[in-house]
Amino acid sequence: MVTHLAPAQTIEDSEAWDALVLHFGGRLLQSWRWGEFKRRHGWKPYRIIVRIGGATGLAQILVRRVYGLSVLYIPRGPLADAVSPELAVAFREAVDRLAHATRAISILAEPEDERGLTLLPEHLGWRPSPFVIQPRRTLRLPLGDDDQLLNQMKPKTRYNVRLAFRRGVTTRQASLAELPTFYELLRETAERDGFGIHRIDYFSDLLRVFNEDAALLFAEFEGQPAAAALVVRFGEEAVYLYGASRTELQRHMPAYAVQWAAMQWARARGCRWYDLWGIPESNELPPDTDENHLNVRFGLWGVYRFKLGFGGHPYTYPGTWELVRQPLLVWLWRRLRPLGG
Repeated sequence: MVTHLAPAQTIEDSEAWDALVLHFGGRLLQSWRWGEFKRRHGWKPYRIIVRIGGATGLAQILVRRVYGLSVLYIPRGPLADAVSPELAVAFREAVDRLAHATRAISILAEPEDERGLTLLPEHLGWRPSPFVIQPRRTLRLPLGDDDQLLNQMKPKTRYNVRLAFRRGVTTRQASLAELPTFYELLRETAERDGFGIHRIDYFSDLLRVFNEDAALLFAEFEGQPAAAALVVRFGEEAVYLYGASRTELQRHMPAYAVQWAAMQWARARGCRWYDLWGIPESNELPPDTDENHLNVRFGLWGVYRFKLGFGGHPYTYPGTWELVRQPLLVWLWRRLRPLGG
C-alpha cells in the first residue's frame, strides 16, 4: 500500500493501485488492467491519488487524443473515502495539471457513488452532462449456492434455466481460438437487435489482458453454438459485458443456460456479486408499450426483462459530470467524432 502521499501523486504499481480501488469501493473500470486494455484502443491511462487532511481521492483517467488536443475520461470514478471540500479542490487542481499537459478540451467523469461525486462540485466548474458513455443503471446479483441462485430468480426464469438443460443445451468455457465463433454470434445479434459492435480485436485484447480473470462461455445445442457470454472478474465481482445468441435456437433457452454457467464460473473464482451491466434508467415503460409483448428487440427494455428475471438489486450511478475547458472545440468534437467507452 502507498503511504506518505503528496497532495497529488501518480502510481505505477498495479497491485497497489487495484488494492486501493477495491478498498475505496471501486470496480472493474477503475482497475489497472482495464486501463491497460484501453491503452490498446486509443487511450492512455493516468492514475492519480490525492490526499488532504486525512481524506483521500483517486482516479484512473483515460486520455484520448483528438486532432492534436485531447479528451479526459474517468470511467466509474473518481473514488473517495470521505467528504472533504479541501479534497475536491486538490482533485480539481490535479485534473487541471493533467488537462493542461495533454491540451484537454473537456473532462468527463462518471463517479461510482455519492462520495466520488463530492469531488466534482458545481462551484468548481463541474456540471451534469447529457453525454452518456457507460450505462446509468445496473443490476447486481448476490452469488450464493445453487439453491440461492435459483430461489432469487423469478419463476419463469427459473423454469427457462431448467428447460434449457432438459432440452440438451450444454455449456462450456471456450478458448481464445474460438473467438471468431463468438463474433459471428455477436454480429447476428447486433443485426437482429439494432446495435453497433467493436471490431474482433477489441474482444481479443480484452480476453488477453484479463487472461484467467475473463471467460468466454458458450451454450450449445446439438453441437451448434446457440448463445455466448463474455464475463470479466475484478475483486469479488464478475461483470457480464457482452452477450449474443443465435435466433433460430432461442426457443431452447440457451441464453438462460449461459448466464447460469457465467454465475457458476464467477462463484468458483471467489466472486460474491454478478453484475448484469446495463438496464434502463427508469422503471417506467415507454409510452404505448404493451408490457406483454416486450422482447429483446425493444431496446434495453427487452434485455431488462431478461436480466430482471435472475433477481438482484438495481443500482443507479450518479451520472455523467463534465468540466468543459474549450466549449467551441467540445461542440465540434461531438459533431465529428463519438467518444466511445
